[in-house]
Amino acid sequence: MTPITHSLPFKLLALFMFALSACSVQATHPISISDGYARATFPMAQSAALYFTLHNQSETPTKITGVTVSSDIASDAQIHTTEMNDDMMRMREVKEGIVIAPNDSLSFAPGGYHVMLLGLEKGLVEGSSVSLTLSFDSAADYTVELPVKGMGKDAGHQHHH
Repeated sequence: MTPITHSLPFKLLALFMFALSACSVQATHPISISDGYARATFPMAQSAALYFTLHNQSETPTKITGVTVSSDIASDAQIHTTEMNDDMMRMREVKEGIVIAPNDSLSFAPGGYHVMLLGLEKGLVEGSSVSLTLSFDSAADYTVELPVKGMGKDAGHQHHH
């Protein structure tokens, strides 16, 4: 019979290997994210907008099917788009998801696709961050931390190449 002292290092090694394999799943995810941020809000705000660019690094199309946040941040997260309708800009929820072509990018930016957080528990403060989980039809969920940037006119200014 193996003494208990010999099984502890084995258990620690197994735990380390499990943690390492979990990290490599995120590192080899077919989607990468860049230029992500949440826009700061006033303290009693009920909603907030999040922006980022998704890059599909695979050879097959992938569809983003939904987004979620912790209930201590907001009661709901939704993918939205902005459309011109009767000379009015209107937001609408995108329930059917959005396909990202192979080796292509999809921008979530002001005036286009974006994520709306609804029912904020408290305003988003510049310098903090928001954890957002993205769901895909043919890839694992992807959780990302987005920094909260100020409400100034240049807060959303990004250079895309």
